[in-house]
Amino acid sequence: MEKMRPILYGVADYALLRKKNGWFIDRTAKIRDLEDIAYAVFLRPRRFGKSLLTAILEAYYDVRYADRFDEFFSGTDIGADPTDERGKYLVLKFDFSAVAKDIAKVGDSFDAYAALRCDTFARDYADRLPAGLADRVLKASGVCAKLNEIVAGLAHTPIKLYVIIDEYDNFTNTILAESGLNAYNELCHGDGFFKQFFAILKTATSGTEAPVTRLFITGVSPVTMDDVTSGFNIGTNISLRPQFADFTGFRHEDIRAMADYYAPRCGFDADKAYDTALTWYDNYRFGSAGAPPLANTTLVLYFFEQLVNAKVWPDDMVDENLRTDYAKIRHLVTMDHRLNGNFHVLENLLASGALEEPIAKSFQANELSKKENFTSLLCWLGITTITGEKFGKTVFGVPNETLKELAAKMIPAAYADIHQIDERVYDINNGLCDFAEKGEWRGFIGILSRIVKENFAVRDSAEGEKVVQSTLVALLTAAKGPYLVSHEREAGGGFYDLALAPRLDRWPDIAHAALIELKYVKAGDPSPTPEQLAKIKTAAIDQLGKYSADPALVAKWHLCRSNETGDSLPPGRRQDGGSPYGEPPSRRLTGTTDVSSVALHRLVLVFHGGDVVMAEEV
Repeated sequence: MEKMRPILYGVADYALLRKKNGWFIDRTAKIRDLEDIAYAVFLRPRRFGKSLLTAILEAYYDVRYADRFDEFFSGTDIGADPTDERGKYLVLKFDFSAVAKDIAKVGDSFDAYAALRCDTFARDYADRLPAGLADRVLKASGVCAKLNEIVAGLAHTPIKLYVIIDEYDNFTNTILAESGLNAYNELCHGDGFFKQFFAILKTATSGTEAPVTRLFITGVSPVTMDDVTSGFNIGTNISLRPQFADFTGFRHEDIRAMADYYAPRCGFDADKAYDTALTWYDNYRFGSAGAPPLANTTLVLYFFEQLVNAKVWPDDMVDENLRTDYAKIRHLVTMDHRLNGNFHVLENLLASGALEEPIAKSFQANELSKKENFTSLLCWLGITTITGEKFGKTVFGVPNETLKELAAKMIPAAYADIHQIDERVYDINNGLCDFAEKGEWRGFIGILSRIVKENFAVRDSAEGEKVVQSTLVALLTAAKGPYLVSHEREAGGGFYDLALAPRLDRWPDIAHAALIELKYVKAGDPSPTPEQLAKIKTAAIDQLGKYSADPALVAKWHLCRSNETGDSLPPGRRQDGGSPYGEPPSRRLTGTTDVSSVALHRLVLVFHGGDVVMAEEV
């Protein structure tokens, strides 16, 4: 029997991947396109397969691996029709994720690491370098001196040098996040060591018979490159070019192939796995809304590795490493213990589901306070993706449930940082589990209403409706309950305000779902009268009835019927008179093999400013 191909999750060692016949998506055909650009910069969000890509380029171009070409590339597109440049370069490779992120240690760490890479280069190619060059590199003190020796020694020689820098902005992004803008500026401006490094590199790519014939740099955003090279002029940013839109990432057919290959061998449902992977990891588009939708490479492998090796559905759909990566950017939405304009951009994203700005391809860290730059940074980081174009502006939206959860987490976290408002997401999670099992919605609605009131008290009342919307969406999403939280989605000929869509893929015995109609009365307006509330309720009943009758929604949620209790909720109280805070969220829905029918609850929430004046099921 054929041995099942392993999933080598987190492995960026191309030689090991090929040796073990690990699952691999062949993008080597794009190497031909890459050869049209001598000095390329390729930016993608974290965990998107960039490190493996640099390992593939090293294996393809390094003269040391020329006699192993068939071992590395048999069965691949480029293996069947290689270019003339394969196996013709000396490769000097750096991976700046190895540099310390502590501002007090970063200078020494960078110098020690990069100098070591230069020494390794000198030793590996000693017999291929001009006479005496290897010794001069090894004797030189510090990375800049060593790099200068390499550049000078190879200038005006027939030797071709390919420089690869992976994760060029890894440590700078962390320093910006954890040590602040001043520390970052000291690192990237003036005569700092990092700027000196890139100045030497730029010189090595300039002039007749430049020693660096090819350069490939990967990273997350253009910010650091713009800061250290004063205008992003060291290479060509290919990140948004159509031919490189899917240089990394999983296309739909790639995920389908994985599901179909592993499902019969490991006993899970292929369609269910495919649909779940798209929901949580897919829909990134690079360059334009017409680019092919892509899924995050590492997260797809994480998901299928759990199904294949652990043989269980993942407890957490988000890789903890990615969660940690995005936690580092919380500082971007606060400044001097105040919510800044960046926070409002993020809040608008969660409240409306989209942002509209021209995409900025180059900007410095000092310019992140500009709305258009921060909006573009969210896209470079992968928190948003390109969803359309409108009158010359790019439309950005959150690509999938993973990023929706991570973006949503930043809203209550920012409030907690600035106003000492407790997130209480665990209590909300517990309330959502109560609702999933028993249909008890008053618990989590009570918690939400109290937090909305607290948040509203510290915000400009003119932003009241946005505060309510973003707080509800953010907290329900960050609570990570047994629901997908959707907002402003089309159903029944209209767009519902908020929904708790049951995650039946993970917990098939969820018994309840919810559609929530939100109405808002400005804080400065008079409190609505009973007659006005009755009118609002009548209109909401009509709207919710249309949404809940949508055939696609009924089928997807396995709906049976709506509850019609009509009970109202005094703010902050449960129907049983107890605390709105539930038990510790230590339990999980266990699920069965068959999906049962789900009861739909149609809820109407009316806010007057930050106060709930109606919370009823209709």
